[in-house]
Amino acid sequence: MFPLLVQLRKARTGWFYLCTGRSVYDGADEEHHRQRILVMTSAFLLLLVLLFTALVPLFIPLSAQGKIAANGLFIATIGGVLSSMMLLRLRGDRIAALNIMLLVYGGAFALACLVLGGTSSPTFPMLLLIPAMAGIVGSVPLCLAWSSLVLAFWIGMFQAERHGIQPLQIIDAHNYSLAMLLAYAAMSLSIVSIILIYAEMNKALRKDLQATNAELEHLSSHDQLTRLPNRRFYDERVGYALHRAVDNNNLVGIMLLDLNGFKKINDSHGHGAGDKLLVTVAQRLQGSLRETDLVARLGGDEFVVVLEDLQSTEEITRIAHKVSHAIEQPLHVRQQVLTFSVSIGVSIFPLDGRQKQELEEKADRAMYLAKKRGIPIALSSLEPSDVPTPARAPTTRL
Repeated sequence: MFPLLVQLRKARTGWFYLCTGRSVYDGADEEHHRQRILVMTSAFLLLLVLLFTALVPLFIPLSAQGKIAANGLFIATIGGVLSSMMLLRLRGDRIAALNIMLLVYGGAFALACLVLGGTSSPTFPMLLLIPAMAGIVGSVPLCLAWSSLVLAFWIGMFQAERHGIQPLQIIDAHNYSLAMLLAYAAMSLSIVSIILIYAEMNKALRKDLQATNAELEHLSSHDQLTRLPNRRFYDERVGYALHRAVDNNNLVGIMLLDLNGFKKINDSHGHGAGDKLLVTVAQRLQGSLRETDLVARLGGDEFVVVLEDLQSTEEITRIAHKVSHAIEQPLHVRQQVLTFSVSIGVSIFPLDGRQKQELEEKADRAMYLAKKRGIPIALSSLEPSDVPTPARAPTTRL
């Protein structure tokens, strides 16, 4: 069964390329999916006509007129499908291709009604497929237009028979019930197939839409240059981190980082070098932190780190020095070595405050102190004087 499905997928891909000149996997827009519905439905219509052309004579003996009508219906269907697919391939005009296929299909079935008993013809109810296809592949106005044409034909047939105009009936009476059964089976199979194709295309479209929305959501919450979360993402997550710290009775460290002399590097070596520096700093930050820690770029050369599940201030100090040491390694750009430093200000929940804004203000003040005194790291108000205290490097080797 599995090899058969593989062959069917290959046949579908080949038919779609033949009709459109594109891969069935290209595109994620509505136009692409509606073209897929049109192409797959045309393939099904061809197979259905071929199948019933081969099967009907086995069950219903056809007269000479019946054979002419069957062959004419077969040729008209083949011609309509091929001409519409050729138009779709050459011009990419889905609506025009659809109208040609529906015109040939509807005309062939309308003529079949005239020689197969009018309103009692097996092809009479199958005209319902025309507005159904117009709505699924085309648009609501197109569906209404084709519905009006089909309704006008039906009314015309009813009025003609009411006034004594009887169409031909080339189906023998003893074969009529079987012919109607085959016709309704064909119509049911067509409707079910169209619904399945439409449902499959909608499923694919929804998946593409979900993937696009996920990508847009990621772009809106992440910095395009460094791929780090941006301020919006940080603002949403830091509140959750503080709530979890309350529940688990843990410390949370907030580190604000600012690169020293970044503007000078930009001016001296160009924005390309500055961008590479920012990307490198982002990578070094992620490499020196745990997967559970949040690192984000606030803008420019400012970064923020949220450290969760900490048990002591010494642990926060150790991580801050590890980050500082990792970031300040020389960077090679265009055969030049860039040396730079970073200033880090740290505030600790709940020692320095219990609100996001208060913690950020104290971390920012500590970072300013570190930058002013030329030290890499400063902790916020750990002393009663409420003055940021320079953080001493740990004695253990990093």
